[in-house]
Amino acid sequence: MADVEIHSSKVDSSKDGLRLAGVRRQIVGIDAKVPLLNGRSTTYINLDNAASTPSLAPVLDTINNFMPWYSSVHRGTGFKSIVSTEAYEDARQTVADFFGASNDDYVVVFGKNSTEALNKLSYRLALKKTDVVLVSLMEHHSNDLPWRGKARIKRIGIDNQGRLDEEHFRKLIAKYGRQIRLVCVTGASNVTGQMPNIHKLARISHGVGAQILVDCAQLAAHRPVSVKNLTDPEHLDYIVASAHKMYAPYGTGVLIGRRDTFEHGRPEYCGGGTIDLVTTDKVEWAGLPDRDEAGSPNVVGAVAFAAALKY
Repeated sequence: MADVEIHSSKVDSSKDGLRLAGVRRQIVGIDAKVPLLNGRSTTYINLDNAASTPSLAPVLDTINNFMPWYSSVHRGTGFKSIVSTEAYEDARQTVADFFGASNDDYVVVFGKNSTEALNKLSYRLALKKTDVVLVSLMEHHSNDLPWRGKARIKRIGIDNQGRLDEEHFRKLIAKYGRQIRLVCVTGASNVTGQMPNIHKLARISHGVGAQILVDCAQLAAHRPVSVKNLTDPEHLDYIVASAHKMYAPYGTGVLIGRRDTFEHGRPEYCGGGTIDLVTTDKVEWAGLPDRDEAGSPNVVGAVAFAAALKY
């Protein structure tokens, strides 16, 4: 890869380049004109960032630089395949570094978006009907529906300002204690923008042996997020995030989770890339994270996501 340049060289990270005007110039479509009912056109004002952000120019540059080298990942020995595979794995490491995830403790699994990542975790945790999962009333339904029917759902209330009710959370912790398998909270509400103290909630959850999942889809573009080390009582066991909310709208999401969780059990999707050996009566699953990324991955999306995070 030393002779192959796929990353953008146009990122201006100087003081002047990071001023408002410099940042605006990095947003693709910032000056796009849209038609009005009176037949005229006007500059578009984007009020949709909470759903999907526009792309950054360095991300688009990186995609354009990468496309001549785009090829199969983990499935070929040709030069382009080697380049694509290395670019894909470099992107994975960039994501791990961005969220402070040690490769010894955590695994980075790429998918389509945060919704798919949350559903994957709901299958991979092997919950029992007797397990208790605490889900806050602040959650996007993507962090509510996957848990229904898999465990006993108890909901953490909110106050009249739309904030997570910590007193109610503590009462649920005291009531259900060691029965609690998982606590599911958003890092930032997509409705109100409220941001609970996720590391404080993590410490309280770990105190009764529960794990915590934080939906960082809204949070990650606006605040630093670190999962920390598993030895830290405030660590985050699992987080999810989406590239399309972080200025790389190319259909990629990520689940970062405890490596010891994913080292066991059958992946919910099986097929290409998930196995080391398969016969008519035997399967040997691939190592992590391959066993949890069935089929041909979105290598372009992963490269785009990494470019956005680097910027």
